[in-house]
Amino acid sequence: MTAADGRDQAPRAYLDHAGLGRVRAPAADAMRSALAEVYPHGSARMGRIFPARAAARATAAALLECSPDEVALVPNTSTGLHLVADGLRWAPGDEVVVFDRDFPANVHPWRALEERWGVRLRWVALRHGGYEPDDIAAAIGPSTRLIAASHVNFATGFRLDLDLLCALAAPVGALVCVDAVQGLGALPLSTARTPVDFVAAGAHKWLGGPPGTGLFYCRAGRLPLLRSVPAGWFGYDGANDMLSKGPGHFRYDLPLRSGAGRVEGGMYDVLGMVGLSAALDELAAVGARAVAERIESLTGRLREGLAAGGYRVESPAGAGAWSGIVSFTDPRRDGGRLVQELVARGIHVSYPDGMIRVSPHYWTDGAEVELLLDALAGPMAGSDARP
Repeated sequence: MTAADGRDQAPRAYLDHAGLGRVRAPAADAMRSALAEVYPHGSARMGRIFPARAAARATAAALLECSPDEVALVPNTSTGLHLVADGLRWAPGDEVVVFDRDFPANVHPWRALEERWGVRLRWVALRHGGYEPDDIAAAIGPSTRLIAASHVNFATGFRLDLDLLCALAAPVGALVCVDAVQGLGALPLSTARTPVDFVAAGAHKWLGGPPGTGLFYCRAGRLPLLRSVPAGWFGYDGANDMLSKGPGHFRYDLPLRSGAGRVEGGMYDVLGMVGLSAALDELAAVGARAVAERIESLTGRLREGLAAGGYRVESPAGAGAWSGIVSFTDPRRDGGRLVQELVARGIHVSYPDGMIRVSPHYWTDGAEVELLLDALAGPMAGSDARP
């Protein structure tokens, strides 16, 4: 597609936060200021923005209701998941519970353990767009070492009950690792109330941060389970002292940092941290509950309008199953062509796994939702109409 068909023009309706969230204005402004006022001056001014990482960690900890020592800032979801998959000490016969039709980022790290360590994967089937508690319970056994779950399925939008998952894991002592990229920032996730062990989430979707930034949570007491050799020199306490405290501080025998931040390593995306900190601050100012309530209202209107238009809503709608994703299909028209037509009209949605996915955020205007529903109610040029 070209600018003439709408892809390169400002969208009339942006409904694809499950694909790539729009970087929020405070985040963009903060990064723009850093680029103009700090970066051209190198180390003379870089110290002004280094504190953004600590600020982002603190705000992320408040969002997750945990200690800042339990949070690391990572580039993306995959990095966090690999810290767990590659960091745990596995033995032949260990089992990992995974979920069918989950996003590949939360499957490939665990599949690699089969060949490397003789770990067995136990699969939970996707049924009617979601996962049944009985199927999850049946996959868990005495050899289950870890359950690798996505809080929200990337395609259907089904939300897993993490409290139930933890309750099922507890009797066998299984760890719970959550890919939260499709939930964090849209739905509350309290690690104080829900005893998951690990959480990984890129910030480029619902958190409104820049691509290349993300969060990793490791529950206190679980960090020693990970062979988390730092990715760089800054994973040790006092690493920076040699650059600021004079003679006698150049040492190799430094202790590892005590918190999850030890995995962050060396030089990082400082500009990204500036944007992430600003995005998290804005989200915190709104409040997790207010965000979720707004999203629930918008997705409810979408479900109502789609059903009235003869579309098949594929996303489960139970009180505990909804999320910011509403996916649907059209028995009358080709989905891929329909998405192309919507994008050409400036209505941005996505098309994962053969479903049209709509994902509004707290900041989505209700008029954007109505624009989509109005477009779907009328004729679609270029679509393959089916009897």
